[in-house]
This record gives sequence, C-alpha cells and structure tokens, in this order.
Amino acid sequence: MFSKLFEKIGTLIGRDPNEPHRQFSLREVQQILHQHHDALLELYGVPIEELRARQLRQRILEDTSSAGSSPSDPHTTERVFAGDWAIFTPLPPTASGIADYAAELAPSLASRLNATYIIADDAPTPENFGFPFERLSEWKSNQERDRATPRLYHLGNSRIHEYILQEAMQQPGVVVLHDWVLHHLFEQTMLRRSDSHAFRKLAVEHHGPLGEVIADLAERELSGDAFRFGLPMTAPALQNAKAVIVHSFESMYRVRDLLPDIPVQRIPLQYSRSTDCEETNASDIRKQLGMHPDRLIFVALGLATVQKRLDSLISALAAIKEQIPPFELWVVGELPDSLGLRELAIESGLANHMHVTGRVDMNTFQAFIDHSDVVVNLRFPSAGESSATLIRAMGAGKPCVVFDSGSALDYPGDSLVRIPIEISSHAGLANALRSLACDENARQQTGSAAADHIAKWHAVDQCADAYANFMLATASRHRQ
Repeated sequence: MFSKLFEKIGTLIGRDPNEPHRQFSLREVQQILHQHHDALLELYGVPIEELRARQLRQRILEDTSSAGSSPSDPHTTERVFAGDWAIFTPLPPTASGIADYAAELAPSLASRLNATYIIADDAPTPENFGFPFERLSEWKSNQERDRATPRLYHLGNSRIHEYILQEAMQQPGVVVLHDWVLHHLFEQTMLRRSDSHAFRKLAVEHHGPLGEVIADLAERELSGDAFRFGLPMTAPALQNAKAVIVHSFESMYRVRDLLPDIPVQRIPLQYSRSTDCEETNASDIRKQLGMHPDRLIFVALGLATVQKRLDSLISALAAIKEQIPPFELWVVGELPDSLGLRELAIESGLANHMHVTGRVDMNTFQAFIDHSDVVVNLRFPSAGESSATLIRAMGAGKPCVVFDSGSALDYPGDSLVRIPIEISSHAGLANALRSLACDENARQQTGSAAADHIAKWHAVDQCADAYANFMLATASRHRQ
C-alpha cells in the first residue's frame, strides 16, 4: 500500500515517467513528506478522516439511541472516596495544556481521594498548587509506599511526558490518554536517547512495513509529519494499563477496538472558569487588552501550529474582508516565525487586522475569550485530542467554528459551526465566518447552545465524581 501511494504521487517530485519501477530513495521520500505534506493530506488524509467521521457519527448515534440518552446528557455518578493515589502529571508552570488540566481538576479531586502528584525530576517547581507533590526520584525512593499506592498517569504526545511513558510501560496503572497519537512522544524520547533499535522494533511491531520506513526516516532525521499522525503507536503505551480514561467518543472507540479487554471510561474535559465574569464595561476591558472596542473580534487560541490551519483562517478573512463589518483577528498565544503567518497576513492585506499576544496568563487568556465574537478552533490532522480551549470558549458562550470530525462530534449540532475539512481551499471557512460576522442573532444562538451544553456535560465536580468512581472500581477489581 505504501509503495502504491508513492507511485501515485510520484509526479509531485518530477519523477521520470520512463523509470516507473525505480525505487524511491530516502531523500526523495523526505522531499515528499516535507514539501508535499498538504498534498498528501488532501489526497489521502482528508478522505480517510471524512470516512472515519461518518463511522464515528453512526457509532455515537447507535450507542446513545440504545442507551435511551443523547451525547449531551450528563453521566450521573454517586460521590465515593477512592483512597490513596499517585498521579503522574506535569503541573504549572510547565507550559502544557495537560498540566493546566490536572491542576484545574485537583481541587475537586481532593475531597474524593488522597493524591500525591508526581512530577519529573527536572520539572520546574509547581507554583501556588496547594496539594502534595513529589519529584519522581523522591517518590520512588520509598519503595514500600510506591508498591502499595495505585497509579494514575496523565499521558500526552510531547516530550514532557517521557518519564510518565516510561513509568506507565513498566508499572501498571490507570492511563488518562489525552492524545490518541503518541508517535511524536515515542520518536522524540527514544531517538533522543539514541535508542533507534527500540523505536524501530516498536514501529515495525505495531505498524508493519510502513512503520519500518518511517523509522528509517526518523533515524536519519528525514521524517515529516505527514505520516506520524497515521502511525499512532498507542498500543505499547497501554500494554500495562489496568484501565484507560479518555475524553472523547472517538478515542473511546479506538481504545476499545485496539484493546477490547481493557476497561475504558469516557470522561469529558471539565470546565471551570479561571476567573469570574465581572460586570465591567466591555469596551473598557477591550481597550485594556488592546482590542478595538467596536470591531468584530475573531480569535484563534493557544500556540499556533500547522495543524490549527491559521493560514486558512487568514486567507478566508482576506477573501471576505470587504463583505463583513470591520474586524480584528487576535492570535492569543505564541506564533512561531517558521509558520510564515505574519508574511501571509501582509500579503493578504491583513497586516493591520492581525494581532499576536504571545503566551499569556490564564486570566488574560479567559478575558480574550470573554470579549471575542467568534472563536476559530480548526485542527487537522489531529492527534485525537479534545481541545481544552474549545471547552473554555463554548463554556463562555462563544460561537466556535470547527472541522466536522474527531472530538467535535461529541457536541450537539447547534452548539458549534462545523465545516468540512479543507486544506487547499478555504471556501467553507469563509462562508461560515461571513455568516457569523453578518448575523449577531446566529452568534448568540450558537453561543447560548454551547454554554448550556458545557454547563450540563462538563461541570468540574461531575468529572471529578466520574474519575473517583472509575479509579475506585479499578483499584477494587485488582485487589480481588
């Protein structure tokens, strides 16, 4: 299949049609992966994702229909005490959405279990955390306590989770799988340790010949993102898992299909405001943030990446800028120069419309959400994550534009504006933005539906109850 794929797109690199059987060199494969990343996604990634979305939508419908409920109905769980636990997770000020998530959940968990939070030996010291934490080496120095305490691992697809991955693969526990795709974590961790043999072994074991090719590329520092998202390498991280917690229907079904004998619980991302919404003049707050008080405000939240498709957002706004009220685009987060988005904004005539905040504290982040008009939250390809920024925006009653796939299918249709996945085109995005920009009532209706859904489905105490019940059930099952 892999060779056929490259045969089909051989013309992308000017391959000589008189030599159709010549093998591709690794350098040519790298050229395809890097220079034609978007073309590969459009030819293969988008149709596959659209098919997956149709299947996912059908499974959600069948499950909720048979249960006599809908995806928007909250779980009902009784209050229990789950005992002592060691929770392996990054914590603020580590720059990580998972660190923020764990810290936000900690106060609600505190009345439901006794937790000690385990951070990496080289992690920055948590600030204003308020709950017991230890560094990994300190925790493991007391072997008797370590053996007697059940573990929960918050696992995500970045290098800061290296110590958690190693512990989860060695000692059984409950794994909170924040990202379905863990390829980047395995690659960065193992190749940084110069353990290319172990990486190759896992890649071949779980992904066959294609895994071997990608391992070859990675070992030579030639690999690109085009296929990493298709080679998740999830199974080895879960090989010792006693149970798995996920945040979306998509991840729940994938884990069930991959490891049918392991208990899986879907617990939605919790929502709790970092600050109360004060009764203050909105124009004054906008001025303090640097926003124009009377213009339509579009925002893109968090660190800008290729997957968030800000190039499509800039192009879409440029295409409709004469058709909508005066506006500003705010990127609330860091914008790497390597993405070339500032240059694109200049070329598109949006240099005076686009503003970039850099990384901001949580209170400021929330203020930008509160005083925006439309939030754009595109992700493709996705690592299977649920977006905490999307939950914050929906909880604040903001209309959000998303791709119609993945975890976006967890939410009712009237609570989001869904568009087809686009790469080379931005027509669907432009149409959605134009409609929202020109219809204040539509913005209010979508935002209100979003806030209602989040209030019922994502309350932090409700999510903490679900954690405690599942953790207690897992611990009890393994004591028997």
